[in-house]
Amino acid sequence: MTANPAPTWHILGSGSMACLWSAYLLASGHTVRMIRREPPPRAEYHELVLETAAAVREFQLTLEARDAGDPLTRLLVCTKAHEVSGALRPLAPRIATDACVVLLQNGIGFQDEAARIAPRAQLYCALTTEGAYLKAPFRVRHAGIGHTLVGGYPAGDLTRTGQLATELRATGLEIRVTTAIDSALWRKLAVNCAINPLSAAHGCSNGALLDEPARHAEFLALCREISAILQGLGRNELALEVEADATAVARATAHNRSSMLQDLDAGKRTEIEYITGFLCRQAHLAGIASPRNDALYARIRALEPA
Repeated sequence: MTANPAPTWHILGSGSMACLWSAYLLASGHTVRMIRREPPPRAEYHELVLETAAAVREFQLTLEARDAGDPLTRLLVCTKAHEVSGALRPLAPRIATDACVVLLQNGIGFQDEAARIAPRAQLYCALTTEGAYLKAPFRVRHAGIGHTLVGGYPAGDLTRTGQLATELRATGLEIRVTTAIDSALWRKLAVNCAINPLSAAHGCSNGALLDEPARHAEFLALCREISAILQGLGRNELALEVEADATAVARATAHNRSSMLQDLDAGKRTEIEYITGFLCRQAHLAGIASPRNDALYARIRALEPA
């Protein structure tokens, strides 16, 4: 009896995370096809290079047009949060019934948009602490070993989620399963709201928010406001942990420049709408004051390209 071949994964996006996951999936024997925002007119190949502390590996990656005929049964979405809907919509006719669609983004709000676009699919959210950056197009450096948390959205069958995690573990990356992805998304959101816009506004590394007294005071005040918003929204347990969680992450990633700061430096739109913007909208709907977050949201929007 021959073993079933590893299933095909389609990767939507071509940034650092898209290239990182493509390389590890290829290394584990999967067929991988990358669907780019500006796809080739027909399928073609591109050399993909993965750099780790131990080795440099090269792969042949297939680039695919959006309107290729084969159905999508496993789709990993690696675009920015504000690009999810626009990138998924042209692919909707190709998404197979009961397909696995995995969203790998920061923030909250786009998940429901994705669910409406692909109602026949089983939607998953993935939160990762893997560190990666592009040294050049299709040349990715795996800069920090982390883990990835996967859960069905808004809720998923634990057995199916476990099967998906087992498949992804074959890559060698650490995959964890959660039955409470909503709580995990809110926890990540709170940390991102505390670190990303403030570091972007000051143009500093994450650790500099703790090291410089004035910035640290601003960071603590922001954490307190985020905590008050969460408490007002009924997320009391999470509210108590905002400062400790954000401080731990800022310390662990002290030399990192947040993705929001990197986007601004590159003249790109940020994910502020689905991070601080989402939190502010929830606060406003509940009648909760959010002046510090409102000000940071406005500041980042002013720094974004027109």
